Amino acid sequence: MQPRMRFGLIVGVVGLLVNIPVSALMGICGPFVALIAGVLAGILAARGESPSSQADGARTGAIAGLVAGGLILVGQLIGGLLALTLIKSMGMPSILGMSMPDLNDPVQVAGYYGGGVGVGMCFGLLGAMLSAAAGAAAAYLATPSQPGLPPGM
Repeated sequence: MQPRMRFGLIVGVVGLLVNIPVSALMGICGPFVALIAGVLAGILAARGESPSSQADGARTGAIAGLVAGGLILVGQLIGGLLALTLIKSMGMPSILGMSMPDLNDPVQVAGYYGGGVGVGMCFGLLGAMLSAAAGAAAAYLATPSQPGLPPGM
């Protein structure tokens, strides 16, 4: 397995596990987890593959970051649904002050969870894009401009 995939998966699984409680507590913070994971995945992938140019390093980091971001998106969805389930089970009012859906009306319940999935997808896709961009930037900077030079020279 290529280092870009291996490190993307490793960082992504750790990010998924970190992002579940983070997104359950505060969903808007999920993309920041993805940003950090993208940087880590990009640096590790660039170090593992030793690309021949900074452009190749950026491609390697973007792929590693995107893989990590995709897994973190799953964590964002799980955390969002967990938060909705906890809010509903405790009978807490929603943040916007709206009443909870009628548990006997499947349309309201589907809308409640469907809206949560939609918001989770938006934050998750934003996180995946940030993760890929951060991975590309980090790997670009971690790849030497000329072979034999230390990174960043």
